[in-house]
This record gives sequence, structure tokens and C-alpha cells, in this order.
Amino acid sequence: MTGLLFLIGIGLWLIVAIHLCKKIPRWLGVTKHSGLLGALVFPVVLAAPVADELIGRWQFSRLCEREAVVTLSPDWEKVKRARKRDIPITTLSGYFIRIQSQRIEYFDLDTGKNFLTNQAFHADGGFLVYRMGLGLGTSTSCWPKDDDQIYRKVNLDELMRPGASRG
Repeated sequence: MTGLLFLIGIGLWLIVAIHLCKKIPRWLGVTKHSGLLGALVFPVVLAAPVADELIGRWQFSRLCEREAVVTLSPDWEKVKRARKRDIPITTLSGYFIRIQSQRIEYFDLDTGKNFLTNQAFHADGGFLVYRMGLGLGTSTSCWPKDDDQIYRKVNLDELMRPGASRG
């Protein structure tokens, strides 16, 4: 049923886009080459409802490549006991789609200093996908590529065990 509604929506938007592309040259006062202008504007008008999605996904991808990283302190080997610090998920501003930042920190129970930080991001989609509910509640996440390897290297599970101590 959702697929049928999606196809109907695409068909309706195609009709509206064609109609708008015929009207836009008149609205701009273009009489000569109005058909050419309409044809040139058509891809822009057709993509307009999902432009925020396209641009936002590109921004999300770049953000993930740049900032979804695990940071490990140089003196991590001195840590004997660790805990996870709860940091609220925050919504980032300045993006075409809603992007949330999730930062996870682990600190040394003996010194109180962070020794491992994991930065991840989550995106819900643009206007049609997120606000209109066409994404059906799904989101995209990006985590650092090497976080599992670093967790194993640090032996994080052992450090987090109550009463455990690496000596």
C-alpha cells in the first residue's frame, strides 16, 4: 500500500512539475525560448521536494568521513578500571537534514580522565522522509570504522567489569 501511495505521489508531482515549468517562463517575463527555459528548469523543479535529502545526505556523508572517529589517549595502558560517561545526544545545526551527534566517553575510575572517546552520528532524513513520515521511522547511522578493534585492543569489557582491575 505504501508503494502505491509513493507511486501516486510521484505521478502527481510529475504533473505539477510539468505545469510549473510551463508557467515559470511567463512568470519571469520570458517570451522568446520559453520552451527551452522550461526544459532547463524541469530537473530542478522535479528534484525540489527531495533536494534537502540529496544535499543533507551528502553533508552527512562528509561529516561521517571527517568526524566519526575513535580517540584513544596515549596513556591508555595505565588504565586499570573504567566507566562509561553518559553524554546526551545532541542535534547539530547548519545541516539540511536533522543530524544528531552521539559521543561516548570512557574514563579512568582512578584518575577521572577520559582515555577513550567514540563519536557517532545519526540522520533521519529530509522534509519528505523525516517530517512527512515517508522514512517509516528509519534512520542512518555512522560509527567509526575501527571502534571494535580499538575496544578489543584496550580490552574495554574487562576494564568495565565491576571489581575488575588490570594490574
